[in-house]
Amino acid sequence: MRIKEITIYGFGRWVDQSFSFSGSNLITLLGDNEAGKTTLHQFILYMLFGMSKKQCDFYRPKTSSKLGGRMILEHPAEGNIMIERLDASEVRCFDNVGAERDMTWLGAFLGNMNLETFQSIYSFSNQDLTVMQDMNESDISELLLSVGLTGSTAIYKVEKKLQAELQKQFKPSGTKPVINEKLSALRTKDKQTGESKQLEKSYKEQIEKMRALENKHRLKKEQIAEKNEQLEREKQLEKILPIRKEMLRVSEELQKLEDVRDFSLDYQKQIEAIHADMNQADREISSHQATLDTYMEKKQDLETISLQDGEKERLNHFLNQKAEITFMIERKKTLEEDYHYKAREITEMIQEKQIRITAEDLEQLELPFYLEKEWAALREELGNVQKSIADNQQQKDHLAQEKARMEEEQKQAEKELLADVHVDELKQRIQAYHQTNQRSETQQQYMHQMLGQMIEEKQKQTKRFTAVGIGISLAAAFIGYAGSMPWLFLLSLAGGIGIYYFRHVQQQDIQKLKQQQESWQTAPSEQEMDVTEAEYLEAQEILEKQQILRSKLSALNETLRETIHQLKVKGTAESNLIKQQNKLEEGRRKQQNQFPFLQSIDVFYWQDIYHLLQKLLQLTNEKQHIYTGLVRVKERIEQFSDQAKSWLKHKGLAEQTHMDEIMHALEEIEQQEQQRQHELQQLNQFIKDTSNKQAAFIQKRNHDKKEIDKLLNMAEVESVEVYFEKKTRKEQYNKLYARQEELRERIHILLPEKWQQEWINVSIEGADHYKKKKELELALADEEEALEQLKSQQAELKLRIEQLERAEDISLQMHQLAMEKEELEDLVRTWAVQKTALRMLAAAKSQYKDKYLSLVIETAQIYFKEITRNQYDTIYSPAAEQPFQVENSREKRRFRVEELSQGTRDQLYISLRLAINEVMAKASGLPFLMDDVLVHFDGKRSERMQQVLERMAENQQVIVFTCHRELAEAANGEIIHLNARDA
Repeated sequence: MRIKEITIYGFGRWVDQSFSFSGSNLITLLGDNEAGKTTLHQFILYMLFGMSKKQCDFYRPKTSSKLGGRMILEHPAEGNIMIERLDASEVRCFDNVGAERDMTWLGAFLGNMNLETFQSIYSFSNQDLTVMQDMNESDISELLLSVGLTGSTAIYKVEKKLQAELQKQFKPSGTKPVINEKLSALRTKDKQTGESKQLEKSYKEQIEKMRALENKHRLKKEQIAEKNEQLEREKQLEKILPIRKEMLRVSEELQKLEDVRDFSLDYQKQIEAIHADMNQADREISSHQATLDTYMEKKQDLETISLQDGEKERLNHFLNQKAEITFMIERKKTLEEDYHYKAREITEMIQEKQIRITAEDLEQLELPFYLEKEWAALREELGNVQKSIADNQQQKDHLAQEKARMEEEQKQAEKELLADVHVDELKQRIQAYHQTNQRSETQQQYMHQMLGQMIEEKQKQTKRFTAVGIGISLAAAFIGYAGSMPWLFLLSLAGGIGIYYFRHVQQQDIQKLKQQQESWQTAPSEQEMDVTEAEYLEAQEILEKQQILRSKLSALNETLRETIHQLKVKGTAESNLIKQQNKLEEGRRKQQNQFPFLQSIDVFYWQDIYHLLQKLLQLTNEKQHIYTGLVRVKERIEQFSDQAKSWLKHKGLAEQTHMDEIMHALEEIEQQEQQRQHELQQLNQFIKDTSNKQAAFIQKRNHDKKEIDKLLNMAEVESVEVYFEKKTRKEQYNKLYARQEELRERIHILLPEKWQQEWINVSIEGADHYKKKKELELALADEEEALEQLKSQQAELKLRIEQLERAEDISLQMHQLAMEKEELEDLVRTWAVQKTALRMLAAAKSQYKDKYLSLVIETAQIYFKEITRNQYDTIYSPAAEQPFQVENSREKRRFRVEELSQGTRDQLYISLRLAINEVMAKASGLPFLMDDVLVHFDGKRSERMQQVLERMAENQQVIVFTCHRELAEAANGEIIHLNARDA
């Protein structure tokens, strides 16, 4: 079994933290002091075995209210098991399929092992090592033996505790043990009790006298109580005297009402109810009759002022037309608004466009269908002509400027040209220089070929660049034109200019190369001149410039001739365009004469004016249509108004001028008539309902009269008035009788039962309760004085008895002696139990030693030998008088435990713990926990200890808690770093 993962919800300083132990069977938890190693160790124990509520409160986090966590265990047979705990009580277990299990199953899963057993076998810390530091030799031997037997110091601690308790309780000789002290105290108490018995006889005589006085005191108190009772009786009889007088008065009044004592009130509620119903019926009948008279009078008034049938029909005829007339009125308003809107819209459009035309002109205006195209063509032709004239004039101006510029350049070039004599002189100087520097024929051929190749390469390069540049420029121009991107079109134009310039420069370079080639071919002149290289170069440069000037001058002459020709062509074109313009102006004036409103409008806007006129004509037609409908609506409204005014005048109503007033008057008459008809219907229904209710009340009254006559006969009275008179006297009788019973009850409450018979026999006149009360009060004072004397005698006798008791109370001494004996018996019983437990523990140790100790010692020898590197190879367990010993076989020397160093003692203790773990872990396979137990190990023994742990981890999970980094890194396992910030 191994711990696979733990999740801490909250435990000590750990909150919401998870650790995985699945990487290796040897887990080292490395952390500084206060990093939470021991807390994590306790959390593992808590998850396996739980904790008490007090311990849970101790480990409850300061920063969270949660306490608990989850642990996943991996078992070779059961699979993954999950344990979850919250606080001290809530625990849940889940098997490998997720089914929840109970605590019984968990206990069986852990081998029915509790926390103490687990800690004694599978868990120990450096605190266990500190136990041996202050022990003598025998104690250390016993401690190691206990560890060897069970894996913990529990047996040693229990055995030492039992021995110490037995020594505290009893020793065969001595006085300090508890039982010895208790025996001495019992002997002293027994001696004191014998002395006190001598005083017991005198004490008893005083007690007898005290009892006699107490009897007299009791009798005197009884006599006083009897006198008090008699006095109380007289006081009570005196107190109820007014009640008795009241009872006598009530009895006399009851005698006067004796004639109605047997009068029955059984029919009282029925008669009263029926009589009340009859009175209510009479009132209702009268009320309904008055209501009927009022309703009939109102009905006659309404019938008088209501309309006749013919007038109703006429009114309904008018009101039926209400919806139509209302619609007509709304229609009239709408048409008027539309008419004014159309007129305003036409006026605004004319004013906005500033056309010299009126609304009346629009009504007479006709526009042929072909007029729009005619005006459009005129505008287009006139625009084209004007544009052509402007373009022609612009081109003429440009050509004139070019002509002037070229003439100026021509004059400048002619000035710069040299005379032919100077040119010939320069040529002779160059030829002389060539003759002076005559070259070999082979060199001339070589230079001629090289220059020819350079010329050919320049020509190819010019052709390739020109072709590529032209292609790119054309593509850019096409894309710019198609995509409406003028910048791209301008870019292509700049590219064309660049290509032209590059070609021109290349041609000049080629020309120079050709001249050099020709110079190498030319034979040297026979005439020799003394020419320097500087003169030669200067002459050559001047000739080249003269050649360029001659070429430029020739080109200028050609271009100038072409420009003059173009100026003549542009003049002829201008004359033709002016004639065409005059012809179009004539057509425009003709249209303006036909449509005067075009006089102030440019021809270019005539087509827009045509569209505007079309819209104005449409609006004019719509306005005329609206006006026609408005006239029909007004006629219908006036017809209805005349008819309604005539009828209202006939009804005697004031003459109404507006349609709203007429409609309101008609509706008001209708509402009044509807109200009258509704009121007539209500009155008829009210009259009918009231008549029915009146008849029902009359019928009910007759029925009630019959019922009350029957009840009066049964009550044996002649009339209702006689019945109510007797009823009143009977109720008075009942009240007096109830008062009499109430007085009797008060007397029964005030007087005890034993005095009530005496009260009945005593007459009111003959009773003298005051005199008897005074006599009893005097007798009672005498008795109380005698009682006080008895109390004084008792006090004196009690004082003497208390003096004897203070000397020494024999009963108290006897009681104390008995208590001491009981305490002694309890101590002896406890001593016997502890003595028996010590013997049973010794027997268990012997039995366990015979069964397991040899195997544990043999296993521990292997670990101890490996840890000490064969320095100590044999361990001898205690036997008889011999303590725990270890042996070095090479030197044949034995050492007692106290002779070993502290580190070696710890290693011996750890070897025993590892041995008991190995012996016991074969059955359960639980993880082994070690908390900082290597504190006294040197470097070499720490490395060997790590090797031991690695070998243990092959069959069992080992979890080591340490603060030493070198120990953690020496182990060949997983290291989990615990830092204070992780907690």
